[in-house]
This record gives sequence, C-alpha cells and structure tokens, in this order.
Amino acid sequence: MPDRTIPGLLRTVTLLVVGALLIGGCSRLELVYENADWLAARRIASFLELDRQQRLAVRDELQAYRAFHREERLPELKHFMAQTAALLANETPSDEAVQAGLTRAEGLLRETLEDIIPLAARTVRGLTSGQIDQLEQTLADGRQNYVENIAPAGPSRMIERVESWTGELGTRQRVDLRRCEARRPDVLSDWLTWREARDERFITLLQEDASQEAVETFLREWWLEDEARSPALQQARQENRAITANCARTLLASLTPVQRDHAIARLEGYRGDISVIASR
Repeated sequence: MPDRTIPGLLRTVTLLVVGALLIGGCSRLELVYENADWLAARRIASFLELDRQQRLAVRDELQAYRAFHREERLPELKHFMAQTAALLANETPSDEAVQAGLTRAEGLLRETLEDIIPLAARTVRGLTSGQIDQLEQTLADGRQNYVENIAPAGPSRMIERVESWTGELGTRQRVDLRRCEARRPDVLSDWLTWREARDERFITLLQEDASQEAVETFLREWWLEDEARSPALQQARQENRAITANCARTLLASLTPVQRDHAIARLEGYRGDISVIASR
C-alpha cells in the first residue's frame, strides 16, 4: 500500500500494541489489551467469515501470543514510549533524532508483524473453499475502497489523526501537513497493479493448499520485505520515509505549548497503562 496515510510519529505508539492484533482504539489501552484475544478474534472472524470453532481456535492462539507479548514486547514498548516522550518535549528536535524515533517505531511494528505471521498462516490455511472465495471478493472490495475512498481522503485523515494527539492544529500547521502529503509520489496505479497480483497469488496458494512454510514466506515477503515490491514502489517507500521524517520534525518544532502538553499527556496515559499491564 502506498505510504500516503502515514500520520507520522504521533500515531505510531497506539498502533504498536493494537495494530497487529487487528483491534481498534479505546479510551483505556489497559482495557483493550486485556481483552485483545476476544476483540481480535471477533474482528478476524468477521473479516474471514470464520465459524465458531475457527474463531475459538484463533482466540486461543491470540491469548497465548498476548502472554508472550506481555513478557517480551511490552518492555521494549515501554522504553520506546519514554524515548518518544523525550522527543515530544524537545522544541527543536534534530533530523537525526526524529529519524531514529521513526526507525525504532518501524522496528517494533515489524517485530510484532513477524510474531503473528505463523498464526496468520495457520488461520488462512484452515479456510474452507467457500471462505477462500469470499476472501477473494473481500480483498477485491478492499482494493476498490482504498482507491476510491481512503487514498483521496489521505490528507484529511492524517490531520484528524494528528489532532487526536495534539488538539486543534493552527492554519499554518494544517497547510504544512497538506503540503507534506502533496510531496508524496503518486504511485497509486503501480500499487494497485502490485496489490492485485499479490492478492491473486495469495488466493492461489490457499486454493492449492500450500504448506505452512510457503504461506508464511509469502506473508513475510508481502508485509515486511520491500524487495517484493516493484522498483517504483520501492523507490516511493524510500521517498515517503524521508518525507515523513522531515514533516514529523516540522510538526514537532511547530507545536504550541498547549499542543505539546496535550500530546505528552496522552502518551503518558498510555505509558501508565503499559506499566500496569507489565506489572501483572
């Protein structure tokens, strides 16, 4: 997917915990985390049209993963949040500091995605032929929705997400963010061609009852490896990373004291929830 809806550093913190478990936002991260197996199983079951037995199997696996995540990933996340809080408090962050923060965030997200690839592969390999057919249509509908609705609304969605952290942005800040989005390379057509091919290959693997190893390899390439993309998409990703870092630095430097305090307070709330979760 083109990196057109990346909201920058401020949204990454929440994605790291709940993104990989496919659950939405909540006013209390602690509440979401403790019910992640149930919430995620419901979301996955709806997306894949799983039956009750399949859904319960997914929930059991997610429950086991949550225990691992609490032990292995939460300490890393807590440390990252402390580093991010320091970055937010810096009124003149350097390019290097912002880039380092984005790199750390991407690394944590990649770790979590790597964690759940085996579970994802086992789940899709257990789909019936009818469920695979429905998944093929769901993927096609998702591509169309992205092209027609999500991509065009990228700038507005990005501003909304930033404001959920900072409070209302000023006119100049909004203009700067829209200019940042306008600088991003337009590779929507390239992405659609690539995504259609990936979806087709994915469905073929499932129809042919590919091995666990083959499906894991496919998902790893799809989700984590730039080399699996076309040269145009690889180049766009590199450009988007640079644009994101530059725009994040501009935004962080432009925050008013009220906006900065608002973002830090929200982050501290998440840090408090993580501390409670990790202590259990």
